[in-house]
Amino acid sequence: MSTAAVAKLLGVSRRTLMRWVNQQDLQLEKNEQGHYQFTQEDIEQLKQIQQKTESIQSTSTRKGSVQRMPAIDAHTLNTIEGKLEELDRKVRNKADDVVSYQLLQHRREMDELVSTIQKLENRITELETNQKRDVKKDPRLVYDQNKAPKNRRKSFISSLFGV
Repeated sequence: MSTAAVAKLLGVSRRTLMRWVNQQDLQLEKNEQGHYQFTQEDIEQLKQIQQKTESIQSTSTRKGSVQRMPAIDAHTLNTIEGKLEELDRKVRNKADDVVSYQLLQHRREMDELVSTIQKLENRITELETNQKRDVKKDPRLVYDQNKAPKNRRKSFISSLFGV
């Protein structure tokens, strides 16, 4: 029989069949095209391999396979629901605590900013008051307060009139 026919007979893919052949190191005959030819004895040996594989798979669970959950009685279900509700309550309380802490932090930061702004306003008022006091003392313009040396003034006037 051909590989495809034996795979169909056993209900497995050709790849699985060839993996079994390679793992068991079965000596199979090949036809003139180089394809394996299975005898009845080879098929019986592969059926035994298939039974062993199925028995191993039935006793062990594969990763990601779905398993049937055992029946749960009402008391156990109520206990689980109670624990879930308790955990949910704790999570909500924790979230509330975190939000409250963050609000307090923001409030503290806002108070610090308001204090800094108040200090800056006081300093600006103080500087404006000092500036007004200085202007009242000497009514001259700022440019006139510092007398330029005569030679600079003379050169400035000369440049204006071209003298």
